[in-house]
Amino acid sequence: MEEIGRLLLESREQLGLSLDEVERATRIRVYHLEALERGEMEALPSPVQARGFLHNYAEFLGLDAGAITLQYAEALQSRRSRLLPETSYKEPGTGPSVRILSRRPRWFSSDLFIATTIILAILAVLIWGGSRVITVLRQRTETPQAALGLLIPTTTPTLTETPLQSGPGTESSIEPDLEETPIPTQPLFLGVADKVNLTVVVELSAWLKVMVDDEEAFQGRVESGDVFEFQGDQVVELITGNGAAIHIFYNGQDHGILGDVGQVIIRLWTLEGALTPTATITRTPSVTPRISETPSPTTTSPPTPSG
Repeated sequence: MEEIGRLLLESREQLGLSLDEVERATRIRVYHLEALERGEMEALPSPVQARGFLHNYAEFLGLDAGAITLQYAEALQSRRSRLLPETSYKEPGTGPSVRILSRRPRWFSSDLFIATTIILAILAVLIWGGSRVITVLRQRTETPQAALGLLIPTTTPTLTETPLQSGPGTESSIEPDLEETPIPTQPLFLGVADKVNLTVVVELSAWLKVMVDDEEAFQGRVESGDVFEFQGDQVVELITGNGAAIHIFYNGQDHGILGDVGQVIIRLWTLEGALTPTATITRTPSVTPRISETPSPTTTSPPTPSG
């Protein structure tokens, strides 16, 4: 190293240049130039920069830059060889021991660290995404699909007879009394919705009337293939003279054909479900008064004397 520095110093002095002039020409700091001329290459930031400064400085002085940099590389390699640890190995039964220069391999580097980090991040994302997908699928399969229901009781009126008190001149009569006795029926559970959505699909010709929230929405004759949609806040009422002609879909559920051919149908759909009005049976009691015959008095004339 000292030989390279001495060569640089002598060449600069022969050219009559100062370090400041060399700095302005080569853009190399003065303290770096002084380190090169002293042969103290280790004082430079790194071997790579030292080689670059040496090449530029030698080329500026008109020297053989390639030969000087090659000499520097050989000197650097020689110094590194002297700094490496030496191990002795001798096979049993052989001659003198042989020196083997060994260098500890670098198993861990920055590239390996970056690659390992990226792989771990990808694995973490895949595991997290898979767990999320499994959780969503499990919730969909385990969530009960049962809808809310409402119990709609129905009652059937029955007739009971209550005897009336008999008065003079009349026979005891029977006055029917209507009394509602609840009869247990199969409960009907229907889904609860915010709106009453009714879709009417016409299968045959018929007369149709539709009331939505007590207001007339349609009235007239319909033909096969017609489709109507009605939406109400509380109730949708449908009246038709041909039950077999009307196919109903209530809130997306198929309620099928309403009835038979020529059957008059009156049906209501509310937020709670479908309702069928029940006709009220009334009977007018008939009381037949008993006519009693009272014998009328007769006048008997006195006998006329005969003369």
